[in-house]
Amino acid sequence: MPARTWYKRFRAAAYVNAVVWLAWTVAILLPFPPFSYLQPIIVGSGPGVWFLVGYILFVTVSVVGFTAISSLSFVMEVNELRELNYGSMLVGFILLYAGTLIGCILLGIAGAIGGYVVVIQGATADVAHSVLAAYVDPITVASVSAVAGAALTIYGMATAKASKH
Repeated sequence: MPARTWYKRFRAAAYVNAVVWLAWTVAILLPFPPFSYLQPIIVGSGPGVWFLVGYILFVTVSVVGFTAISSLSFVMEVNELRELNYGSMLVGFILLYAGTLIGCILLGIAGAIGGYVVVIQGATADVAHSVLAAYVDPITVASVSAVAGAALTIYGMATAKASKH
């Protein structure tokens, strides 16, 4: 595998994630249903917090985090001429990307659906709890995957070797 490619992969992922984040932002601002329900759901608290947390985590990890990893990888690969641990970086990248994307999107979906049931339809907290409960395990698995991916990525950078090029 050619050296000096990880920063490009993380940068490309940051760009893709920025487009997803922009689409998510536009969806929040659209003035017609079902999108027009999102602002009252966020303000209504409860399940809307799940939506907001998913949104904030997505921009923080998927855009800013991937950009930061790309920058660090660039310094290591280009300036320091170090070769990052390929296996660790590959598995770390996949787990971090998939875990973050899936976990944050599921948080957003759960918050939007749960918030709609409570804020728009006026359902009880028990109904909202049953809606949100279905998302807890998948979000947990995605979160653990993202954390494992971050750990493997850090390991892949920490064990970088001097390049033979």
